[in-house]
Amino acid sequence: MSIRIPHPLFAAAFASAVAGSFLALVPGGAEAQSLDAKHPAPLVAGENTGTVDSMVGPQFWSFQSEKGSAIVIVRFGSMGLFGNATSATIQVVMHDTTGKAFGSESITSTGKPVEVKWPGTFGKPGIVVLEIRPPGNSLVRTGGDYSIQVTGAVSYANVKAQGPERIAGTYSLMICPPGLDCQAVRFFPNGTVKAADGTAGTWTSFDPGALIYTVKIGPNTWSLKLVPGRGLVSTSDTSSIVFQAVH
Repeated sequence: MSIRIPHPLFAAAFASAVAGSFLALVPGGAEAQSLDAKHPAPLVAGENTGTVDSMVGPQFWSFQSEKGSAIVIVRFGSMGLFGNATSATIQVVMHDTTGKAFGSESITSTGKPVEVKWPGTFGKPGIVVLEIRPPGNSLVRTGGDYSIQVTGAVSYANVKAQGPERIAGTYSLMICPPGLDCQAVRFFPNGTVKAADGTAGTWTSFDPGALIYTVKIGPNTWSLKLVPGRGLVSTSDTSSIVFQAVH
């Protein structure tokens, strides 16, 4: 695949680096943001939103391009600290399906959303992998909310929005209740949960639209909000992460 991007950053690199094999990345169904570079989450039509977190790591998306012109739009707004706006910079990196990066752009926000647009022309169909890299600060939690939208010569024919099962994944328990050590916890698509020590549990969707879940592990019960790509947070204090997403 070849693409010509008039944006100065991608004018040369984008035209040549995407060419080649596309492996098995054709989207089969949308899911929550992927933390695995080898299994990027397919973008759906319209805005795809997420929260990037320096304590969690980069997130990966993919989309199916068609021959013709397209526009990639990324919006980013940094998270606050103790109610105050903070400055944060994320890096948007485009890859081919072999993992080779062929362009990147840094976006800095001081609390207000910032938008970047990349118009371009795809020479033929293929797969593009889009990586959102969080700020490189492992001492203080930084990051923020972002959205991705790709319009024009893009196919979403085989992609649909995921339901409550988007909670599925592996998390680190950050707040340790009595009788349950802080450890890795696996959430399965069928509504079951299993901690690393073998303790079993369940999850149920309480409010699908708001991504509110009820989680039970052993004698412990939580009412939590899912922030895809970041984890499960307290419904009364979204800055308090109870289950942090891991790779």
